[in-house]
Amino acid sequence: MVFATYLVGAHGDPPLPTYGAYHAYERALPQHSRRPLPLPLALEDETPVPLPLPKMLWFDNHGSRFGWGNYMQEMVLNAYLAYASDRAYVFDNYTWNREGPEVSQWHGKKIPARIPVSASITGPIVGGEIADRPRAVSQEWYHEVCPEGQRVVLDTRPFHAAWARRDGAPTALEIVERWAEYLKKFDAPCVEMRKGSPPLFGYKLTNDPRVLSLFPALSSSPILADLGWSPLIQGAFLANAHHLGLPPSHTSLPSLDPREPLKGLLVLHVRRGDYEQWCRDAVKHGDTFVGFNQFPELPDRPPQARPHDEGAFERCLPSIEQIVAKVRNVTVDSEKEVKHVYIMTNAHQPWLAQLVAALVTSMPQGVSISTSRDLSLSPEAKYVSQAVDMMIAQKAEMMIGNGYSSLTGNIVMLRMHNPRLDPRDTRFW
Repeated sequence: MVFATYLVGAHGDPPLPTYGAYHAYERALPQHSRRPLPLPLALEDETPVPLPLPKMLWFDNHGSRFGWGNYMQEMVLNAYLAYASDRAYVFDNYTWNREGPEVSQWHGKKIPARIPVSASITGPIVGGEIADRPRAVSQEWYHEVCPEGQRVVLDTRPFHAAWARRDGAPTALEIVERWAEYLKKFDAPCVEMRKGSPPLFGYKLTNDPRVLSLFPALSSSPILADLGWSPLIQGAFLANAHHLGLPPSHTSLPSLDPREPLKGLLVLHVRRGDYEQWCRDAVKHGDTFVGFNQFPELPDRPPQARPHDEGAFERCLPSIEQIVAKVRNVTVDSEKEVKHVYIMTNAHQPWLAQLVAALVTSMPQGVSISTSRDLSLSPEAKYVSQAVDMMIAQKAEMMIGNGYSSLTGNIVMLRMHNPRLDPRDTRFW
């Protein structure tokens, strides 16, 4: 029996989950066992020989203190580089604070400082089976078996400087090809990127269409092909299936297939909260859509990167009237019938109620509308709820996302990987 564990809250705050069962699951992965090599019966009294370590790659320079969308984006690309280098990816927690207490603060709210990635996803990235490569290992195990003096520590700065002098801004594919070639020269099992050195797949790359060069190879690899949602996320999906118009007969294993579209479902990604200021800053600096939202097959093109573009601001933070108009245009353009609308959002309830009321008035009679605020989530699922939204949006027959959002970008990456979905049904404000 698995018991959930919680951190005691202060001043009447509800306790935060510690995800102890997920940490225990990761520690129990077979690649973490380090069993001794079998010996002939005649040598049973000899000292056992430990298993040789796999070749591993630890990104000690990975980002922290940003949202799940940015974290997942960098994690997927880092994991693919490890795969291309014939090394085991070393996975870490989804990290807000690397050190210190188990509890962090975000906009005055208490949140877990570190959440095991296995609470959100399954697959090779988090230690699942993978053909012809060593299985991913946890950073905890890596630090246990790799003494500091036996680690090869690489600094990314010389490579960034060399590219700047020679080729300018490299594509994601060029970064992977050059680094994979370099990493294959090392026989040492313990190789890591120096903490504090620039990330290989930072926001300047992932916010640029240069990241798309890697998609064909990434999409055909087990890193993306075998990426799935954890039992926690799947359970939350099934528990809330009625909010997506699914009758009880559909809440069975087939509906968990991430490649099986949910017919008649339109998902809207409506960002509010921190985006009210963030969008002003982004438009001021001339930012445009993130890289994975710039696939040429998608019908809605990104705005030009021009500072102080009012049209760009409306696409980053559309008003209720603009949202309703876009939904109307998309549903008219599409040959598919919309039966249910799900709004993935961080908006406050009063504003969200106005949006829902406006959509109810504009949509055909009988279309049901639900939002992230309607979901019933366990304490563990609450703090990984973005992954629940992602699973719903990945499976939706149609989606309107926020082109400026890395969370939308990850969903678009997953939708573009699915041949059962038409790219024309992935839209942006």
